[in-house]
Amino acid sequence: MGAGLTFIPLFIDVRGLKVTVFGGGSVGTRRALEFSSAGAKVVVVASQFSHELEAEARAGHVELVRESLSPGSDVDRFIRGSFLVVIATSDSSLNSYLASRARELGVLVNNATEALEGNVVYPFTAEPIEGLKVAVTTLGLSGVAARRARDRIAECLGSDRYLALLLSVMAKFKVMLKESVSDPKVRVPLYFKVAEDQLFNRLIEQGDEEGALRRALEIARADAGGTSAGSVAGRS
Repeated sequence: MGAGLTFIPLFIDVRGLKVTVFGGGSVGTRRALEFSSAGAKVVVVASQFSHELEAEARAGHVELVRESLSPGSDVDRFIRGSFLVVIATSDSSLNSYLASRARELGVLVNNATEALEGNVVYPFTAEPIEGLKVAVTTLGLSGVAARRARDRIAECLGSDRYLALLLSVMAKFKVMLKESVSDPKVRVPLYFKVAEDQLFNRLIEQGDEEGALRRALEIARADAGGTSAGSVAGRS
């Protein structure tokens, strides 16, 4: 099995999880601040730190541990207890050693300089439409290409009014349907039935959000035969 086939894309809520970053330069700083802003408990281990990291540490947002490391150093004490280890030092041999130790200790690891030495790849992300997040990676083949792909996707989707309205209507429909239909085996087919309905799609194309939502609820009521889903349509 190719290395790429073993990676599964996920979005993870990191609030309260410990993330240890090795490296206090530009990449380590960027990753540390991103995880910190997402609510992770971030510890940065390095011999030197950027001004941004020092400022964040003074504000209590990250913890800095000044340590000079080399291959063979006792790094387990930093890795144990971490949910994720991010490696971003300028020493490729040290990076490989850190990645190896993290994997042996069963900790997720992102090696920012050699993606396939870790088991987590940090993608390029965008939110072209509020509530719609996209992530792109080449698994280390080319960050330039991945970034360009991300930008093109964001540009394309960001101007898609149909998709933006579809997201808004389906999100509201989902909330209303879940209030009265507890069984996902009943709900999920309804989402796809609505999405395939010609009148529903025409209303979305016309920008008629209220009409599209009413049509979705009509479909739910008709499909439910007057049962629980019908009560949702009755409140529209």
